Amino acid sequence: MDRNSARFRSLVFLISGLIDFFFGSFLLLAWLNLIPIDLTSFGLSRNLTALLGAGLAVSGVVVVVYQVTMLKEPDE
Repeated sequence: MDRNSARFRSLVFLISGLIDFFFGSFLLLAWLNLIPIDLTSFGLSRNLTALLGAGLAVSGVVVVVYQVTMLKEPDE
């Protein structure tokens, strides 16, 4: 695989992990009523909001940590 395409792919995964983390954190903060948004008006129950928020936040953190700590091949 070309080195530039591997870097680009890693950057895309890093950005998508960060977006997942921030969106999940937003949902969790809304579930905890720290952000005054009524998510039930959008058709989301409070339990579903908590599950989605926790799932997105945890998966985002896992992807970001993996991308940051991934072993890199030595430069030649």
